[in-house]
Amino acid sequence: MSRSKRSHGEVHQQRNADAAQGGGGGAPLVDEAAAAALAAGNHSDSSSSNSSDRGGIPKTPSKKVRLNLTSPGGSAVEETKAIGEVAAAETEDTRNRFIVTPGNRRSPRKKSTTASETPSSLLPTTTAEGEATPARRALFTPPNAQPQLVTPSKSGPLKARSPAKRRLVFGRYSEIEVEDSVKKVYGVIKKLTGSIGGNASNGPIYGELTMGSMQKMVNLMKRHTKFDESSRFIDVGSGIGKPNFHVTQDPGVDLSYGLEIDADRWLLSMNCLRGTLDLATTHREVKHKCIFVQGDIRQASVFDPFTHVYMFSIGFPPALWISLAEMWNRSTSPYLICFHSPKDVVDYYDFEVELLDKTPTSMHGSKEGHTGYIYRRKQRSNRKASSDHTDPFFAPGIDVVNKGLDSLKEWTNSTLDQKMSKGPSTRASRCRSNES
Repeated sequence: MSRSKRSHGEVHQQRNADAAQGGGGGAPLVDEAAAAALAAGNHSDSSSSNSSDRGGIPKTPSKKVRLNLTSPGGSAVEETKAIGEVAAAETEDTRNRFIVTPGNRRSPRKKSTTASETPSSLLPTTTAEGEATPARRALFTPPNAQPQLVTPSKSGPLKARSPAKRRLVFGRYSEIEVEDSVKKVYGVIKKLTGSIGGNASNGPIYGELTMGSMQKMVNLMKRHTKFDESSRFIDVGSGIGKPNFHVTQDPGVDLSYGLEIDADRWLLSMNCLRGTLDLATTHREVKHKCIFVQGDIRQASVFDPFTHVYMFSIGFPPALWISLAEMWNRSTSPYLICFHSPKDVVDYYDFEVELLDKTPTSMHGSKEGHTGYIYRRKQRSNRKASSDHTDPFFAPGIDVVNKGLDSLKEWTNSTLDQKMSKGPSTRASRCRSNES
């Protein structure tokens, strides 16, 4: 700055002189004693001395301090000291009243807090049973507090959930009753193929519902399609055969037919079939009317004589869908169970069906969710449902099942022995097997 700085005392002396000359005897703004005191205690820009060396006088007096210097009853220096002490007391009181809660960075001053020193308003409120309520969030927790496991709910207070219950992919907590024979068969499959369902073609699993989800589909078929001991069930793309084994036990269908085009998956299903047939020999409650055949569904002309056509249709190519639609429309089978909506089945591929019901399901291993749909054939006046006609493609397998348990076991063992005697499966052998 071009102009040199002047102290507050010099400024006030100049103002008093100007007031005396121009005002004609008016009272000066500040008396000479006060101006001298300010000049003696002023902190210039060039000085770095501490304010404590000047008897506690503030470094830069505020406007309020300057205006109160002329109050009667004391000198200017005493009033300045008093005002400084009041300001210091107010500052200390403010520090004591306002406590700043440190964030992620640790506070430089750490003060221990015990349960007796913790304010009651900051402690979590509890009910009569000792459960924590969401009314207040605790900022300080006593050292002797016991942790509580709670599960938040969308409505109402926090409630503890039983760890024994398992939440399904769709819906809330539910318990599905499964027959003991079904559990025994699933236990055999798990022992033979592993906990994730065995090996698929170029992948660990595909198209396998959990036991609970399959039971939901079975219950829905019982409710809407008269699914009972007289039904004949076919699974197009049966894999290792879990749906076929399931319906063989519940509701105990008259025929459970699994058709699989992949040689490796079919071989796994046959191995599981041998294990379940051995179980049926020692346990009378385990039923046996089930068979698995390797082949292409397009080798058949119709779905007769099956009453329930089931297929895990996720991943079916469009060309197969077109063939299945033509085959279905030529058949007399009354019910279709798949995992595609009416928009695809009815509107796009022209299946002659109408929707009865649907239910959410989940896959084994990945817990991927898919919706299962149950359809009923639209009856036309010139067509009558018939159970007497059997497509030649299905006839050999059906004859083996009708001959009884011993005949089925003999056929299963001979088929597996013949397959194993050919050596390990190769890509060329699988191609020849699929072509045949």
